[in-house]
Amino acid sequence: MGMVIHDEETLRMAQELADRKGVSLSDVFAHAVRAELDRMPPALQAKTREEKLALMAELQKRSAALPILDPRTPEEMLYDEDGIPK
Repeated sequence: MGMVIHDEETLRMAQELADRKGVSLSDVFAHAVRAELDRMPPALQAKTREEKLALMAELQKRSAALPILDPRTPEEMLYDEDGIPK
């Protein structure tokens, strides 16, 4: 399958990188895409619904294990004893 690059600057940079490394343009783009995919956080790498749910469950488990730093309710944090926002 072919690929058309309309941005001349992108094509120029890709060709320069290919020339410097002694690889094909296809290799340059494949490496760039793979590197970008590898940098993605796990939540964005999940492909299936089950993988996403498993990541969310792990996040919930880790969040639940964190210490409670302020035992006040949200209302107690936001409002004074007269119900006026702090």
